[in-house]
Amino acid sequence: MKQEQVDKIVDRVSKVKIPWGNGTTIGDGFRNSELTMINHKRQQAVREAMVHAWSGYTDYAFGKDELQPISKSYNNRWGDWAISLVDCLDTLKLMEMDEEYAVAKEHVRGIDFTQVPEGYQTQMFEMVIRALGGLLGAYEMDEDPMLLTKAKQVGDILAIAFENTIHGLPSNSIDVNNKTAIFSNAVCIAEAGTIQLEFKRLSQLTGDPKYQRLAEGASDALESGYRKYPGLYPAFIFTTSKQYDNSSSYGLGAMSDSFYEYQLKQYIMNGKREQKFKDQYIVSVETVKQKLIGKSKSGLYFLGRWGSQETVYYREMEHLACFYPGLLALGAQVLDRPQDLVVAEQLAFTCYLSYKTSPTGLGPEIFGFPDSPEDQQLPEFAAERANEFDPKIQKIFDYNKYGLAPIDPRFILRPETLESLFVLYRVTGDPKYQEWGWEIFTAIEKYTKTDVAYAAYANVYDRDNSSNWVDSMESFFLAETLKYLYLLFSPSDLFSLDEYVLNTEAHPFKINKGSANSGAELEKDINKDLNNDSVDGKNEPPYNVKDPVD
Repeated sequence: MKQEQVDKIVDRVSKVKIPWGNGTTIGDGFRNSELTMINHKRQQAVREAMVHAWSGYTDYAFGKDELQPISKSYNNRWGDWAISLVDCLDTLKLMEMDEEYAVAKEHVRGIDFTQVPEGYQTQMFEMVIRALGGLLGAYEMDEDPMLLTKAKQVGDILAIAFENTIHGLPSNSIDVNNKTAIFSNAVCIAEAGTIQLEFKRLSQLTGDPKYQRLAEGASDALESGYRKYPGLYPAFIFTTSKQYDNSSSYGLGAMSDSFYEYQLKQYIMNGKREQKFKDQYIVSVETVKQKLIGKSKSGLYFLGRWGSQETVYYREMEHLACFYPGLLALGAQVLDRPQDLVVAEQLAFTCYLSYKTSPTGLGPEIFGFPDSPEDQQLPEFAAERANEFDPKIQKIFDYNKYGLAPIDPRFILRPETLESLFVLYRVTGDPKYQEWGWEIFTAIEKYTKTDVAYAAYANVYDRDNSSNWVDSMESFFLAETLKYLYLLFSPSDLFSLDEYVLNTEAHPFKINKGSANSGAELEKDINKDLNNDSVDGKNEPPYNVKDPVD
């Protein structure tokens, strides 16, 4: 795509201007508001939830990857790197759990990130966001050189994924013990496109350009592959040809989500100096509006997905896609795009309703919007996944008054809706987002809290928690879900979005606000600007796009 074409899109969608502040920060408003005490109590209630979860982890799984809160045991399914501990270091620090943080950090000192259990295959994507991101986030808050040393150790291991790469795309898994990449014929865009913040920040902090070079190579490969629509990327790309699998699906849920997130966040983290990422983000937003946003009969906006070859538009939304309202809100503020804030608030309302309308107040993993109760697509939704869930779920596949129907009724302690509520509160200052977040936290406390920690939930449409607890507490509950809740009730100068960008696992990286020359030494060997003509000439920008939510 030529630069002048991108410039036209940017100009077209940036006409409306509004002031984003009136001279008084939300942080000042928090301190001076009559809601100060309420918010403080809520913040502390979230902190107590973290204390409870951490205590269970300490008692039954310390140093292991995950606590299993029902059996009061543990698993090492992430390679025995103490992932829950590493992933929540900055949460402990943020919540001023100083003794717990000191103990956890001392344990990190003894972890050998160059070893895993024999035969284990380390997932590149998960360890970038959880292990590398967790160590870098803690270092940003603590500045203990040991944490940066450990982060570099992890970065060096994960860089093995690029071994023998042909076009700059990483393998999706690594044999850590033998220091070899495990060949992947294709990777999803989330795997290849969610390493950039972590690798670039590691280069900035260590002065070693190799990590940024690898991240840039992957970004360039993802952008240069042919796509039918500008800004909309098939879920998979072939590592041997650098061509997209155009038969794969389009969506903002699993396998794609954080790729879109990192377009904007790369632009923010490097002090708004990399224009190409701003351009890519804007084009993506416009195409997502055109191709993915649907509207239910009751007027709710949702993010659907297209199946293989665009044969079927699935009128369903994954909880994972509920990060997108927060991303739109952040982009609305940073890029002065108030029209995106309107869409963000509508989508966030839908995500909130997925919680509000269930009997437990917990949100399902996937929910849908069939055209009518008689629509034959509704039982097909259920049938597609019937072998995965309890048969009794079939009985509750029905509309509520909003036309929202459950598809996958699990709640696995995910953070995405709370992430969006947090960002929307920071951007708008509207306390309704705090109220919505408090409702969700109350439901989490009521239905997922066990005697030692918190457990995933099998069916949010069943209030019998004892029969629905799942023996799992993923590390992101500590790293993200509780962190976003804590920040939602905190002054806005705590992890200010003007000072930090949060990676997809909610780890804080300081925004590089230095002069344009400050990163020159790192970038001089790796500044591979996008070839504006690299995408097929048919990939024209959507000048005649109509926003489907208008």
